[in-house]
Amino acid sequence: MEAWSIAWMLLALAAWAWFAFLMLSDYGPEFGSGGPMCRGPLVGPPSEDVLCRSELRQWPALVGILALATLASVIAAATTVYARMLSRLARRDVPAARPQG
Repeated sequence: MEAWSIAWMLLALAAWAWFAFLMLSDYGPEFGSGGPMCRGPLVGPPSEDVLCRSELRQWPALVGILALATLASVIAAATTVYARMLSRLARRDVPAARPQG
């Protein structure tokens, strides 16, 4: 595999990890031992508190990050297929010995 296809795979993995972190992790100020006061969008109901209004936790930003992760995944898959196809075509061009008969 080519290095650029591996780089696209790592970028796609990082984008999906960032998206999952934003969707699942709690955030906001912590009060005592109760933990953060704001829940992730998929974990619990949204809080109406002013401290919980993070631009990255709003749906337009999350859909944008999802689009970037999907685009990086598609490019990673396409470059991986292309790299493997080129390596198979390169092996096919090697002249083979013809059987005598």
